[in-house]
Amino acid sequence: MYISDYFRRVDQVVSDCPAIISKELLFDQRTKYIGFVRGQWFLEMAQNCTLKNSLIPKLAGYHYQKADSMIFRYDNHPHPARKDIPYCHKHVSTEENMISASIPDLEDILKEVIMYLP
Repeated sequence: MYISDYFRRVDQVVSDCPAIISKELLFDQRTKYIGFVRGQWFLEMAQNCTLKNSLIPKLAGYHYQKADSMIFRYDNHPHPARKDIPYCHKHVSTEENMISASIPDLEDILKEVIMYLP
């Protein structure tokens, strides 16, 4: 799989989500296997990724909020001040409230967001 295939998959997943009325996606292909994708609609996403046999996100984040309140954010950004928090984690409701969590794929993130929609 090439990064361009992954970009098409992300675009299709977002397009297939009935809750997304308008979308903004940016794809930046750096090599056949390396790229960056950023998206914004009711969810903000950013991925710096490498593809070989599977997706290896070097930097990933999915942030969902309503108005000025964060609902959740998944990321794999280290928190040097919080050594008890693993590399991949989820912020729940606040920046400080973190739990261990792997970074889900986009389909699962969208399903989680839909649970919060009216």
